[in-house]
Amino acid sequence: MEPTTNLYILLILLLNVGVIWGSVVLRKKITEGFKALVTRAVTFIVILVIGGVSIHIILQFFDINLLEIIDVELFRIGKNIPITGFLVAFLVFTITFLIVINRFLSKAFTQSKGINSIPQKMTKLARRWVSFLAFLILMRGLVGFTDHSFQFFTITLFTIQNVAITIGKILQVLFIAYTVHTAIMVLEIFFDRRIYRTGIDAGKGHTVFLIVKYFAWVIAITVIIGSLGISVTVLLAGSAALFVGLGFGVQSLFNDFVSGLMILFEGTIRVNDVVELENGIVGKVQEIGLRTSKVLNRDSIIIIIPNNNFVGKNVINWTYNEHKTRFKVNVGVAYGSDVRLVEKLLIESALEHDKVHKQPEPVVHFIEFGDSSLNFSVFFWIDESFWVEKIRSDIRFTINDKFATHNIQIPFPQRDLHLRSGFESISTQKSEE
Repeated sequence: MEPTTNLYILLILLLNVGVIWGSVVLRKKITEGFKALVTRAVTFIVILVIGGVSIHIILQFFDINLLEIIDVELFRIGKNIPITGFLVAFLVFTITFLIVINRFLSKAFTQSKGINSIPQKMTKLARRWVSFLAFLILMRGLVGFTDHSFQFFTITLFTIQNVAITIGKILQVLFIAYTVHTAIMVLEIFFDRRIYRTGIDAGKGHTVFLIVKYFAWVIAITVIIGSLGISVTVLLAGSAALFVGLGFGVQSLFNDFVSGLMILFEGTIRVNDVVELENGIVGKVQEIGLRTSKVLNRDSIIIIIPNNNFVGKNVINWTYNEHKTRFKVNVGVAYGSDVRLVEKLLIESALEHDKVHKQPEPVVHFIEFGDSSLNFSVFFWIDESFWVEKIRSDIRFTINDKFATHNIQIPFPQRDLHLRSGFESISTQKSEE
């Protein structure tokens, strides 16, 4: 070995020692905050790059090709999947690199002042997306730098329309799908914050978001199929007969899907609306899906209802036009009671409840002269229509207390029995005994 070569090798080793020593000094000086995280990440990458380049240069001095040494088939998975030393080294390096990136991003998100306000769900999605993107960039960059083709990623799994679906294409599809999923989650968080700040109706905002979400997924699926090299037109034409057969078999299922689209576009039912179905179910709409919707009843039970029940049947939407809804409480008083006093007490009972609107003011209707009572109804307006039964119960308690204070009786049904015949024979029989 020539002295010049020895000198070069010595300089390269000194360079690596200097870089490592400098990184250690920087880490000791910068130990807190976001700067420390950046310093550690940068020094790690610099050491990794310089170390790799140094090994490559030193091996060239000895006419050793590292790729030829490690690119040896170790074993096979099945018949068509060779596992080489280069692939194993690449995967080990990639996993280590991704772990470092995840730790860096995790600490960056938790220690940075401005990022603390971002929801944890969003930061977790961002970390995973960045890690996935880093893996793809690393794979493509290393292939280009080493001029080496990964046979593992070019292995054909199956074929569609003479298009080979490889492991690399599957990774590409997964990345596109996860990117769309991440973007939709970020958009949902933005929508929720925007609705909360501006005071926009939550139901309308959620409906708009669902339409955008489904539209984005339709575009994403079209792009994914096109990126694989599959003709969407040919695929749909070839599946037409299958769709016709499925249409007859799952007609109700498609009916629910179409009903879901109609609900979203028409906006007749929105999230947080209080609805009453034909079967008597009363609940608050929690979620509107394409096939089914989730309704929360007054017992805090989630009921999953097919969407055709909202479109093909009569549905009462208590909060369609506005959240203010009118309800009533019926009561009967004994004949001879002061009806004007009854009217006054009923209005006072409704107004004393904190959930009842003062404007418009509650009103009392004298309904009818009943068989054993004078029947009244007190009408009132509330926003909390979902919990109206609790409000009605409170008002009935108040009415009962006020009636007791003012000696107003609530009668029970009474019947007078008149004997027109047979009474005389009964009396004669008793006297003879």
